[in-house]
Amino acid sequence: MSRIPRWQWLAWAVLAVVAAASLAVAAAPRPAPPGLDARVHAIAAEVRCPSCSALTAADSDASTAVAVRNAIRQRLVQGQSREQIEAYLASRYGPGIILRPTSRGVAGLVWVLPVAAAIVVLGALALAFRRWRAGPAVAGDEDRRLVEAALAASAAAPAGGGDPQ
Repeated sequence: MSRIPRWQWLAWAVLAVVAAASLAVAAAPRPAPPGLDARVHAIAAEVRCPSCSALTAADSDASTAVAVRNAIRQRLVQGQSREQIEAYLASRYGPGIILRPTSRGVAGLVWVLPVAAAIVVLGALALAFRRWRAGPAVAGDEDRRLVEAALAASAAAPAGGGDPQ
């Protein structure tokens, strides 16, 4: 019977912990869907107040912010989605009213580039670790000949090492 290395036991233990955590998360009860007021507030928190420059429609008491919140509420009651409501508000007040950047077109690069950079960095690190783990490269016959030639040339060079003037 062969002995199993310690790192394999550790790998199995980590796998068991991940499996148990996944089952616990899957078995947890789901929260109830948010009510209408919470949904209105969530959307209004990502919409700029049309008359206040520093506040969201959820935080402002200006009449235009109240009108935006009422429009959001009315459209939610009608069954419209968040995207449809945001499109309506952008068509009425301009695209600058939406505080969250879109994930389409050139603005989508804001979301994609950091993820792509992280993937490239992780891949480069994986390759570097694989090379380091492989150990040092073994010198071949050609390499040994080059080193011997360089040593012979340095032994034949003048001891001063300087340029004759």
